[in-house]
Amino acid sequence: MEILKSGPLSLSEVREQLSRQYKTEEVQSAIEELLQQEVIRLNGGIGMNSRTPGVPQGELPIQTLVFHLVNECNLGCTYCYAGGGEYGAPMKTMDEPTAEKAIDFLIKESKDAPSVSVILFGGEPTLNWRLLTHVVEYGKKAARQAGKQIDFSMTTNGTLLNERRIDFLVEHNIGVSVSMDGDEDTQDTWRPFKTGHGSYEMVNRNARKLIEKHRTKPVAARVTLTKDFPHVKETFAHLQEMGFHEVGFAPVSETDEAFILNKPELSRLLDEFEELTEIFIREAKEDRYFGFSNLVNVLVELHTGVNKSYGCGAGIGFYAVSPSGDLFLCHRFNEQDEYKMGDIYQGVDRKFQKTLLESLHVDNKTTCSRCPLKHTCSGGCYYEAKERQGEITAPNLHYCNWMYRWYTIALKAYVQVMEDNPTFLDRIAGLPLDDCHAN
Repeated sequence: MEILKSGPLSLSEVREQLSRQYKTEEVQSAIEELLQQEVIRLNGGIGMNSRTPGVPQGELPIQTLVFHLVNECNLGCTYCYAGGGEYGAPMKTMDEPTAEKAIDFLIKESKDAPSVSVILFGGEPTLNWRLLTHVVEYGKKAARQAGKQIDFSMTTNGTLLNERRIDFLVEHNIGVSVSMDGDEDTQDTWRPFKTGHGSYEMVNRNARKLIEKHRTKPVAARVTLTKDFPHVKETFAHLQEMGFHEVGFAPVSETDEAFILNKPELSRLLDEFEELTEIFIREAKEDRYFGFSNLVNVLVELHTGVNKSYGCGAGIGFYAVSPSGDLFLCHRFNEQDEYKMGDIYQGVDRKFQKTLLESLHVDNKTTCSRCPLKHTCSGGCYYEAKERQGEITAPNLHYCNWMYRWYTIALKAYVQVMEDNPTFLDRIAGLPLDDCHAN
């Protein structure tokens, strides 16, 4: 295969060669060879000689904080990893002085970065609505004074939204992701109120109102998949009919056999992801966006040249802040003292951060060393590793074969889209059209 003989290549060169050399029926075998030969290396060098980023040095800017506005939730989701949103924490609610200090901390620690992000989270963040509005208003004022841009997003179960709250979200351009598992039967089974009453009717009504009004930042849905999950194509269609711009799916993290997906179910999930991928390709060829966010995220990473040495940015430029002001590795480790990274008063514990990041680097995950997805997957989610492998520094071995096949599906989609609509991915990745690699 010619592309394998040409040495380390830039992303644009690989993209152009693949689109030029291979027709649709040849794409699968081409991708398999690229993976097997470990040619795929993203961002500044695709090839076996590309440089691997090392452990971050110095005090890197912090650009994203997840605000746990309240350690409490009004739903009783059967699979909740946070014990009903409480996280076993003694302090349930963040107050205004702590929230203001957290904003000040974020702006200061962002250093010269031009923008920062705040994720409004819980529990259910709308249970502390008064503080939520204060965080947004104070954050905008503080960012303006510092000459920075600040972006807000929120993850919510949607039960407590009303006209006034929706108007606030629209006015302040807050991105919203609604946790919703599908149709009425599925939602009411897995995401009931603590009383046992189903939540679908209320979430459906509120989400539709939000979607109708919130045009500047289209609303996304996040689906948690449990044992015996319904067909994802049907779930996607149901949520798409409601008006959600994007839908993303995630297998449950809970290790209880009553919830966890077994190997046949994970295989079925990939089959059904492939079905959605085929729809995405057809729509992209017609220049229409199909919001299958699992695929979109991978395609954007491929297209923009992401080269990862860590599963995510947790503990580098991304932290969670608890109601008391403590900093944790990420929102899923909220209130777990073993993964406390410091606090907003004294700052990040840099010694602990350095030790932790060294242990989390993909080069220190021995089973990842020869994997062609080493700098794409980078061992996977730390929380998943802790739950399934017993240690956050372990690679997500339970997903290795799954990830290999999923990226093969995504790479096939990438080549097909580039072949038939070469500027489409530039646009969904937010790249200037002047930088397009094909005319």
